[in-house]
Amino acid sequence: MTMSRFTVPALIVVAVVLPLATGNTYLHHLLVLWMLFSLLALSLNIIIGYIGELSFGHAAFFGIGAYTTAILGMHFGLPGIFGLFVAAAMAGLFGLVIGYASLRIEGPQFAILTLGFGSIIYTTTNYWVDVTRGPMGISNIAPLGVGGFFEFTTAIEYYYLALFLVAGFGYCCHALMQSRTGRSFIAVRENASLAASLGINVFRTKLLAFVVATAVAGVAGAIFAPYLTVVTPEVMSLHYMVAIIIMVIVGGRGTIAGPILGALIYVGILELLRATGPLRMVIFAGLMTLSVIYLPGGLISILKRKIHIGGGVTDQPPKPEAKQ
Repeated sequence: MTMSRFTVPALIVVAVVLPLATGNTYLHHLLVLWMLFSLLALSLNIIIGYIGELSFGHAAFFGIGAYTTAILGMHFGLPGIFGLFVAAAMAGLFGLVIGYASLRIEGPQFAILTLGFGSIIYTTTNYWVDVTRGPMGISNIAPLGVGGFFEFTTAIEYYYLALFLVAGFGYCCHALMQSRTGRSFIAVRENASLAASLGINVFRTKLLAFVVATAVAGVAGAIFAPYLTVVTPEVMSLHYMVAIIIMVIVGGRGTIAGPILGALIYVGILELLRATGPLRMVIFAGLMTLSVIYLPGGLISILKRKIHIGGGVTDQPPKPEAKQ
């Protein structure tokens, strides 16, 4: 008897109850970061895990979403949930432009191009003082709200908002992998030339995945900025970019549970090793190296040997049954 039918609902129940089990506000803060980084890692997993490309510019879209929300509130007085949709559209638009210009190139060249685009966006944000306030960033960002009736003011409220988005996007990823579009993603990842010979438009498939991933990263940023009430160009730095990649690789690329597990480990290690300062990232990078060498499927592969989480750990498309 497997637990595949009950594992995912049980984990969701645990996630819902978890912040209620303690009144420690700092623990609530860490839970919010876990969910936001999980959403961000899941979005990058669309690019790395599903179409097999490596992007070094994903943190820029996270920053675009954060700055979009902040600027809407600062210059136009438009705080609230409305900013999430605008941030997703803005980040997706940048993703469309950058993806259209770079996705025709494969391999290391694509990774270098995305790094270049990310650096351009980071530099522009850092020096466009009139709009972004440069290195000082934007502070006193208004909290998210629904009209004038409700505002997200506590860490628990932001946690449940982020948890809802992570669960919803995770389900969408699972459904995607069972669809024809998802099978096209996997075909392109495994062998782009063979996929093209089967009638799959490789460039359009990659562009679709890239735009979706960047839009979701924008949503994560649009929650991150109001939650912290401040945003600086640092959110677009190489530090964040490396961290997101590590979450996906260490957790398990090409899965749903993997990036969420990777985000949990990232937040946990950063907190446990806070006293070591910058050495934390060195330790985490070492963990990624060990994962690549000894666990190419990520840490989630260990759990997959012990328990099968139906549709939650692995999102590979179903294999066709053999003909009799």
